[in-house]
Amino acid sequence: MSAIRPSYGQDTSMEIVVLANYGSEIVGVDRQTRAFVRFEVDSDQFAHLTFNPFALWKIRLSGDPIPSDPSRPEFIEATEIIPIGQLHKKRTIAPLAKECSSPTSIPILGFNGPSISYGQITGRSPSVTLIELTKRQAIRKNSYGEITISFPWGQVIASLPIGNEAERQLFEHADRPLNSSKEVAYVLGFKPKYVVAGLARPRAGYCRKMAMGLLPEKISRKTAKALRTLQLDSASKNRHNGTVNGSVFGDLEDDDSSQ
Repeated sequence: MSAIRPSYGQDTSMEIVVLANYGSEIVGVDRQTRAFVRFEVDSDQFAHLTFNPFALWKIRLSGDPIPSDPSRPEFIEATEIIPIGQLHKKRTIAPLAKECSSPTSIPILGFNGPSISYGQITGRSPSVTLIELTKRQAIRKNSYGEITISFPWGQVIASLPIGNEAERQLFEHADRPLNSSKEVAYVLGFKPKYVVAGLARPRAGYCRKMAMGLLPEKISRKTAKALRTLQLDSASKNRHNGTVNGSVFGDLEDDDSSQ
């Protein structure tokens, strides 16, 4: 029998900073507590939304208990999502990212290796974190044909498969490995400053570490518009191919007053 998470109560809401989307899932940070949240979205129900890194959403939480998932202890259920703005400036984004980042003295997500057995997960460790990148980063295919991002982490070079569909589609068109932030930026449209690392859903009894999204140091209106177009194109291609992408879109005015 599945354990049940305590109810958040009726009419509980929070403001979050959106960080990444992976499949049908959104990863964000509660602006007040700096706690990570993960929740799934229905593209039809929430078709009015715009996904952008550092978008501000107000979400209302379900008052009903939901089954716990030790591989996603941050999981919540959102019943209403309202876009309220967009973070733009480095001086606003950097402190938030610093509070949510992992130290290089410990393994990413608390364990070595690319995956962990679902049976070993207790739910007491985070399933998502933010990693600050340096210029020493590379995008290339591994021996399994997966597109990965590699970067220094402590005394090793870490490598994570890229899970964001729109980013993966871009890098698939590169005719060679990308070996610096400058080369990555030429393809991606911005220099990645952060990567959202998280555990994927269990598959064959294991949860893999994934790069769920790449984030810029700051986001201009021009970049926000370009990223929105990229996400829309990705969603359109997936619908045409008969698949479902978890990105959700719409019109959101940039708000310079958002901090």
